[in-house]
Amino acid sequence: MSTKPTMVLVPGAWSTPSFYSSLQSLLVNRGFQVLVTQHASTGAEPPTKTLNDDVSCLRATLRELCDAGNDVLVLAHSYGGIVSSVAVEGLEKPLRQAHGKKGGVIMITYMVAFVIPPGLSLVQASGGQLMPWIKDEGGYAYNTIGPDGAFNDLAASEQEHWMKQLTHASTPVFYGAASHEPWRVIPTAYILAEEDRLLPLVIQEHMVETLGTTRTYRLQSSHHPFLSMPGKVVDIVDELCSGH
Repeated sequence: MSTKPTMVLVPGAWSTPSFYSSLQSLLVNRGFQVLVTQHASTGAEPPTKTLNDDVSCLRATLRELCDAGNDVLVLAHSYGGIVSSVAVEGLEKPLRQAHGKKGGVIMITYMVAFVIPPGLSLVQASGGQLMPWIKDEGGYAYNTIGPDGAFNDLAASEQEHWMKQLTHASTPVFYGAASHEPWRVIPTAYILAEEDRLLPLVIQEHMVETLGTTRTYRLQSSHHPFLSMPGKVVDIVDELCSGH
């Protein structure tokens, strides 16, 4: 039996599980069991889902895995960072062990993801308004940065392909407040994307400061390193699992 933890990939806003298929396949080839979740708010009709809805969905998945005795590593992308931080509360392995339970979340790796302290929403952490490339149309939140903004390290044909795969998010999710700091309970890591045009590097570096982690990795990638360099992301995860 593999001693590697079960991997749960938590998408960003607008992204469906298809975005993570290549990364998932490579992780499976390395011996990981991998689940890719989908947020309730992704493509929701009507677009009324909240952060709490997304947290509840992820928490249910994580609890099932933990209760089955699995050690779980969460790999969170973008908006998935705030969802993951809240969803793991009480499921961290040290807390479960203290109650005589097997399994638990052993680490969160934030991949160009939002790390938001309790009490703050994404909007509040962004200066009190939606980031400039998010367009709200009656609760439908669209990513308007364009193909060369979102996927600037991919070929033009790939940029167009992935732009067509993006869907809408529910605007209310950006106003939901974080309520947990898992980095005070379990190890964390952060993958920075140095050519990211959605989440500028200076903001990513601030997220790292919030975590207080020394497990940091830098990639010369856009906001979606798992599309342009999935092999490097897998190498990072493998290294983290061998040394956690």
